[in-house]
Amino acid sequence: MYTRVETSSAVQQLAIGLHDPARDRPWVVVSSPFGTAVPEIGIDQLATQIGDVARVFLVQTGELTRQLGDLLPAQFQVYGSAGRSYPTGPNPFADLARSRLRFTHGDPQHATDQLVTDALAHAHHAGLFALAPASVITVTGTVKGFMLHGSRALVELDGGGMATIWQELTYPPVPLDWTLSPGQRIQGALDAPTHRLNVELKPPTTEVIAERYPHGSVTLALVQKVSAQKAVLALHPHLTFTITRADISANPRDLVDTLLSEGDVVAARVMHLPSGALHLVLSDVDDDEPVLPPLAAVLNGPPWLRENRPLLALVEDDETAGADDLVFDPAMSATGLAGFARAAGAGLAADDLHGETGPADAGAGAMRPSPADFATPRPTLPRPFPGPGRVHAVRRPTPATAGAIPFRVGPTPAPCAPTSVSALQSTQLSLAEAKAKITRLEAQLVEAGSTESDLARLREQARSAQLQLRDALVELGTLRHTVAELRDEQRTQKRMLRESRRTVVAPAPSSEYETRRALWEDATSWVRHEIALAWVDRVPESDREEWPLPHSYGLSDRFAESLSGLDDGQLAKAFKASVDVLTGRVKTLQGRHLHALRQGAGPADPHLLRWDGARCMRVSIEQNTPAARRMHFWQKPDGSVELIRIVTHDDMEA
Repeated sequence: MYTRVETSSAVQQLAIGLHDPARDRPWVVVSSPFGTAVPEIGIDQLATQIGDVARVFLVQTGELTRQLGDLLPAQFQVYGSAGRSYPTGPNPFADLARSRLRFTHGDPQHATDQLVTDALAHAHHAGLFALAPASVITVTGTVKGFMLHGSRALVELDGGGMATIWQELTYPPVPLDWTLSPGQRIQGALDAPTHRLNVELKPPTTEVIAERYPHGSVTLALVQKVSAQKAVLALHPHLTFTITRADISANPRDLVDTLLSEGDVVAARVMHLPSGALHLVLSDVDDDEPVLPPLAAVLNGPPWLRENRPLLALVEDDETAGADDLVFDPAMSATGLAGFARAAGAGLAADDLHGETGPADAGAGAMRPSPADFATPRPTLPRPFPGPGRVHAVRRPTPATAGAIPFRVGPTPAPCAPTSVSALQSTQLSLAEAKAKITRLEAQLVEAGSTESDLARLREQARSAQLQLRDALVELGTLRHTVAELRDEQRTQKRMLRESRRTVVAPAPSSEYETRRALWEDATSWVRHEIALAWVDRVPESDREEWPLPHSYGLSDRFAESLSGLDDGQLAKAFKASVDVLTGRVKTLQGRHLHALRQGAGPADPHLLRWDGARCMRVSIEQNTPAARRMHFWQKPDGSVELIRIVTHDDMEA
């Protein structure tokens, strides 16, 4: 069912409801083309697919849409056969990107699908899918594939029949092919009337994460939000952690948003704090450290994150009509109408030029509104799906998904967004509608006594405005794609800068290690100085009491000599490993592969011991590289440490 808005009082009630912060569900407003009450958008389809979680309204373009536009904030109007979904919340007009105007552009089905997507996302965010009604049953099935450009997954149910999984209701805006794969066995809650299948899982608990990722282990995380001093990282779409600049870089001049971008997938170290809480750190993760698989967001699904696969922002052009469809539309504003009337000397009233609304076409499913109907929202229907997702970024379509239904949850600020968008939006009627309207206006002007020169001047003004707007559209489209390319380039530069912070804070023309080495007479003093600097960089201030650097420790005469020939990156890794060994932190880091060195190659050979009972231990410095470096050290009976030397992978001698 949908509601026809046919009078000025009904428009006022509609506006009141759209402004109401207590509105419990999204409202979708669809406009018909000018001069007809029959919409191009499939309003019956909207009522069928989203009527259980949204209210749908139909208003005729003309005087009623102009009145509605006057009662809504700028750029939130609906007109010209387009539609818009209005979300719930304290300020439903806070973000235009969440409430896009969907034009048909010659493809009404696409606009209908977009409105379904928008409304379901708004309903999901409002929590309307949190409870299960009697129509929901638990089912199992097999994912057969994807359709509608990847926004839907088709599932063959074990008991017979088919169901669909909707991207908007499964961790939006995470793409379905991040959480599902063909042939995957799934279990979920099926809403029988709509055949929608919910497969979202509850977020894992801290205990589950701690067991999955031991202290010091490395896995992948999605960057959801960034600011100058903080970032929000997600190990699961609904499980986030807030980190600060110190967790990313030791350089106090660095800003978080210069090192990270929303949508980045980064390697993060999982730290188990003494309080039992978990924390993520990026600053001390080496490129060659082993990365534990990310979580699966859906039962039996693939890991939801993958290296070098960011969640990119989508560049949308849907709110701007095609250049060939642009014509000047004086009927869209009272000021424009009055100007045209004065130019022709006709003195016609603006309301006269809008045309009559005519009798309503009470189509199937239509009903007339009452004030109570607008003021009192329908009671919430319990649904099976969990609450809203928290991810605030979306991906740009790849060649494999080009043309997918665009979806956006949060704002994506553009560094150079044109200011002409508002003006363009007032001219987005289709060419056929506008031509018919201009013809009617010309006839009225002739009847009012206008001359042919007046009409010629009006036609020239309209043609000039059309050309100007067409050029503006081309420029706007070019700017949008330029912004997208700049964001991609900026993302790459941020990644390179972030990785450089793991080894050096401020690059210098010559090696900083060589520079500092020249300040010391003996190599041993220089090594101790570098280890102290590495401890400051590697151990956050909050953890230094837990992992203190010993005041005294042994250093073999061969240790400094074994550092010769290493480049800056290898030296940085060697000193990091030294810090882990000396503080005892190495015992908690699986990537170090701490083990005792044996006297022979067999697993039963005795450990290599020194005369004083010290045991020779071995840890990894590098992995998956030729001649990967290792460190040997003596672990004394009293627990103290003496660093022996840096060796290659095949060197097994103390």
